[in-house]
Amino acid sequence: MAGESRLIGIALPWFHGEFFTRMLQGADAEAIRLGYHLLVTAMTKEHTGSRRDRVLGTGLIDGMIVMIDDPQDPLAQDVMESSLAAVIIDTDFSAQGIDSIVLDNERGTKEAVEHLLRWVDPARCFFVGGPASNRDSAERAKTFHAALVALGHTPDADQISFGDYSAAWGKEWAMRTHQRRALEGSGVLAANDEIACGVMRAAESQRLWVPDQVRIVGFDDTRLASFMRPTLSSVTLPMEEVGATAVRALLKRIEHRDAPATCQRLATRLVVRESSTAMTF
Repeated sequence: MAGESRLIGIALPWFHGEFFTRMLQGADAEAIRLGYHLLVTAMTKEHTGSRRDRVLGTGLIDGMIVMIDDPQDPLAQDVMESSLAAVIIDTDFSAQGIDSIVLDNERGTKEAVEHLLRWVDPARCFFVGGPASNRDSAERAKTFHAALVALGHTPDADQISFGDYSAAWGKEWAMRTHQRRALEGSGVLAANDEIACGVMRAAESQRLWVPDQVRIVGFDDTRLASFMRPTLSSVTLPMEEVGATAVRALLKRIEHRDAPATCQRLATRLVVRESSTAMTF
């Protein structure tokens, strides 16, 4: 049976950045196409007391899409215990009975590492991640590690670093790496484009030019990647399709409440630009 209010919700940790904008655009367009309205709310861990009520307790919606990027987030348990139809984005909870939509980080990360290793020795290849607790960051780091091991190189501890998804963190990492004389001649895979931007600007401030002295690949393929000079190679994510797929999954769940839960994985892929390729004159 279809929902009664024709209103569904989507709850995101925050709205900042193109990553979330594209996902919301995809979700809203698909909801409209299928005759539903989309209600959007923000949630932060700083407001734990009100998060459950804001996400699950409105009483106005037929179902909710919730983005959870930390598998240990207590909100996941609230979603599982709720009677409201729900879909989780970014972490696979299908084994716990909740339909899930996740990015297949493995493909894009592997492509990026193999691309960098065309020019860079495995011992000079680095992954600069977001928070270690973040599912995407952790999966990308795991694939990075596995790709180097497959070539017979066991990464040192300093080849994989975690911080946050900001240019400031990327700059901090790059300056620290340069101080120990490891940045020149390196290949860097950053967990998002903002981190990559920070690495690039720090390298250039030390007169290490991209890509002839440092090769850099980002993640997300935001507009920032095309605006930067040199343009930034980046792993592109199908964020509009994530939003649209989540809406379709939720409406299917509303109509078939007893169907087995599923997890849909959407592919990522590398887009090569100037920051990681040989300079031509």
